[in-house]
Amino acid sequence: MASNGLTVTQIADCLGISESTLYAKQGEYKEFMDAIKKGRAEGLNQVSNALFEKAIDGNVTAMIYYLKVRDRENWGENQPEPLREIPPMQIVVDSRTVRNYNT
Repeated sequence: MASNGLTVTQIADCLGISESTLYAKQGEYKEFMDAIKKGRAEGLNQVSNALFEKAIDGNVTAMIYYLKVRDRENWGENQPEPLREIPPMQIVVDSRTVRNYNT
């Protein structure tokens, strides 16, 4: 179930148990937790391979997504703007317009 992308809630529903019972059984039986982890890893592997193959085959959308996720530094959308130097400013205070609030 995990290899097919089902969530913990969905797996619990398929097994006819609550989420809390599912989590408790994972804690109680290491093999059960390992099976869920292995299933998730297999599903991710299958999808990753399929995405990679689509990108290699020339699917532009797959290429863009792959690059944005795998090379965020160069292809990510949240690239920081290069720092620009702020030109110096001169601030002039006319003492005739400054109010004394302490009096």
